Amino acid sequence: MRWMGLLLVAGCAQAAPSVPDVAWSHAWFDQAYWPRHIALTQSADALAQSTAQLCAAPNAKQLEVVKQDWLSTSQAWRAMDGAPAGPMVLERLGRKIDFRPTRVADLEAAIVSGDSRNAATRGLPAMEYLLWGNAQPQLQLAQLQQPERCVYLQKMAQQVAEQSHVLDQPLLIYRTELGAENPFFRENVLSEHINLLISSMGSLHKRMPTAAQVNLEQFAEWRSGSSHAQFMAQLGGMNLALQAVAQRLDHEGASGLAQQVRLDQAKVQNTCQSVPSNLAQSAAKTRMACSKALEALKSRLQNQVGEQLDLSLGFTEGDGD
Repeated sequence: MRWMGLLLVAGCAQAAPSVPDVAWSHAWFDQAYWPRHIALTQSADALAQSTAQLCAAPNAKQLEVVKQDWLSTSQAWRAMDGAPAGPMVLERLGRKIDFRPTRVADLEAAIVSGDSRNAATRGLPAMEYLLWGNAQPQLQLAQLQQPERCVYLQKMAQQVAEQSHVLDQPLLIYRTELGAENPFFRENVLSEHINLLISSMGSLHKRMPTAAQVNLEQFAEWRSGSSHAQFMAQLGGMNLALQAVAQRLDHEGASGLAQQVRLDQAKVQNTCQSVPSNLAQSAAKTRMACSKALEALKSRLQNQVGEQLDLSLGFTEGDGD
């Protein structure tokens, strides 16, 4: 389970790295990581159950229940993706349940064959297509009344639930390692998690195009119309982990920098929340303001926070899942 070596950049000397104790490391995990995992598994289990009920007796009311469960599960996943932990990256969970872009032709062929082994034809984005279509939600009930189509939807929901539970044991093992006598995991916990935060900020940045002219299809989750809600869910997961980073800076005697991080967080939250929910129809200047606020926070983490805590920061936007 020594995934730290996979996540950190080798060869960067650290004069006096900040090493959290067991209590602090456990508190960060318990407050910012485990609750998001529980939210994902519970919502994914509910999605699998409601989808099975839909396929047993397809009707409009149950289809709406499934859609709401999909939205809850997708936003819980986005919150997880906002601040990943080592086990999540090692399991490549993003590829397994959030493969993008949706390959509609391949997906339609998979429905006919019943073969759902291809990662490109399953997961939350593929489910979104089956539940909303290409912005044609009224047509989906009739299509899902076709047994092979609903069976495929049900199979995907079950796979999402199963994959979300893959992290049950690895995350608990990780928590145990944080409390082990050997300090290896605690010595690297800040570098690992802040590296992953920075990487996630890069992916979040891509979800907010800033061009003056944009198409609906440029936004993730455009089919369900939930692009803005999903963006804010990922931002929420990021903020949970950042709260602990600010607390750590306070502990290290850098309260001024901690306050700057908190102010940056608040600016990102307020600026991005103010972007209209229909992102494709939002003004470019509002999307640009959100993007710039996020970039400023990312820059502060990479530079001032990394230097203050003597961290090895080396992730790029292309690293990880």
